Amino acid sequence: MGKTSLLYVIDFLLLNTFSRKSALLANDVFAGQIFYLEVKLNQGGYLVIRRGVSAPSKISFKRNQYKLTDFIPPAEWDDEDVPFMDAKQKLNEYLAFDVLVSWPFRKSITYFLRTQKDYLDVFQLGKFTGKHIYWKPFVFDLLGFDGDLVRRKLEKDEEIEKRGNEIRTLQKQANIDVAERDKIVGLLDVKTQEKERAEAEIDKFNFYSQDKGVTKQLIESIDVELQQLNAERYRLSHEIKKINESLSQIRPAVRLSKLKDLYDEVSLFFPESLSKRFEELESFTDSISSERQKYLVDNLTRLQDELVQINFQIQRQQNQRSEKISLLTEADVYSKFKVYQKELATVEGELKLLSEKLRLIDNTSTIRAAIETLRNERKECVAAIGEAIDGRAHAEINRIFNQIITEVTGNNAIISIKQNSDGNVEFDADYQTTTNITTSEADGTSYKKLLCVAFDLSLLIHNAKHSFYRFVYHDGVMEGLDDRIKIRLLNVTQRICNEYGLQYILTIINSDIPKYTNGFEGAFPYSSVCLKLSDEDDSGKLFGISF
Repeated sequence: MGKTSLLYVIDFLLLNTFSRKSALLANDVFAGQIFYLEVKLNQGGYLVIRRGVSAPSKISFKRNQYKLTDFIPPAEWDDEDVPFMDAKQKLNEYLAFDVLVSWPFRKSITYFLRTQKDYLDVFQLGKFTGKHIYWKPFVFDLLGFDGDLVRRKLEKDEEIEKRGNEIRTLQKQANIDVAERDKIVGLLDVKTQEKERAEAEIDKFNFYSQDKGVTKQLIESIDVELQQLNAERYRLSHEIKKINESLSQIRPAVRLSKLKDLYDEVSLFFPESLSKRFEELESFTDSISSERQKYLVDNLTRLQDELVQINFQIQRQQNQRSEKISLLTEADVYSKFKVYQKELATVEGELKLLSEKLRLIDNTSTIRAAIETLRNERKECVAAIGEAIDGRAHAEINRIFNQIITEVTGNNAIISIKQNSDGNVEFDADYQTTTNITTSEADGTSYKKLLCVAFDLSLLIHNAKHSFYRFVYHDGVMEGLDDRIKIRLLNVTQRICNEYGLQYILTIINSDIPKYTNGFEGAFPYSSVCLKLSDEDDSGKLFGISF
């Protein structure tokens, strides 16, 4: 755990967000330990950082004019026990980078603290998982472009997807079709006419004699309210029925495990790439189904509560009406009146349903219009990204990158940026043999590492005149390389460090130290070794103890 522990400590002191299960915090050996890191600042002076394992959320800073003598920790601190989030901002201020100023230093530092998992891709580091918006805008910025162009484009994509999901949800839950808007408007006209006819028929009735005028007013008031309540009950019952039907139609999707079992039963190979895409689809459909079911259940509960209240009010009004009905003398006329009243309540309920459908259709049309606007804005973003790529802001980085690869391997290499069919940015780094042919070397792990090394160094060289990182750490970069390549790499890195004032840190095991045979000249720079570790006894361990 020697070289890995060293990287953990450096990253820990540079304010990595370590969990309690992390390599340092989870090990009892480190309980109570306090680590210090001295950093030379670009604007002059030195910064000492203190962070303890037992209280990792409290960080202290001390700025000195001169380097510490024998690295004796300061007795006093300029900023002591600063809370973690404030400390990250404070360290940003101390570093005072004038490159990538819109990004925190923790976003870029991983390029200059590469672990084994960070050699798999030159641009997408191990921590850059998830959506493209989490890392592609940053890489675009890193290469000298305007990362906001990529960010805005990806945000448009997400917003379009979100609005599209809203439309699909409305169509499923309300069973609406935008193309039927004219039909629904026509039905509204028809039902409005039916309502007017029913109201006209009801107005013709005279239920009471002159001496019962007050009773007539009471009955009419009760009946109007009952009419409204019945219409509302009809609407609520219809909505509850639709929701119950929708809930009964929700079925669990076919699970990946069952699909794999089916393939195994018929002795068919199930591709890993298909498995990954199916997992993404499964996660997406589960999310949509879960959100839809929650929405439906919440609505069902609310509507059922409203229906209970409506039924209670109807019962109360009917009881009052029954008391008044006994005063009526024209029972046959009243029976006919009830027929028209029931018809009116039904029509009013249907009118409410049609009006709600029309509202949802209009909302859908509004969303569609918003999507169209977003698509036009996305086209502008795609065009702007294309123009930026054509401007080749990364040309200088590319030139340095190719020079390093050529010196080390004898081959050319390029960094290329393009847009895919969706207009999204794609980054690539490859070895080249001719103008148009890409070699297969970039597919090998060892030679992929060299591309990563060259990229990181080209970034440091390109920004050497700015306030930016002055070091890079590469873990196990020599593993699997030919000895001649190793020597060339060491010579190139030493030249670059001397020329640009950089610090190159690498870890290497004894068996990977290059040998000198067949008259090959060169010498491993043993004088540059700052730390040697061994597992012979505790004296060779990083912390002087075994664990």
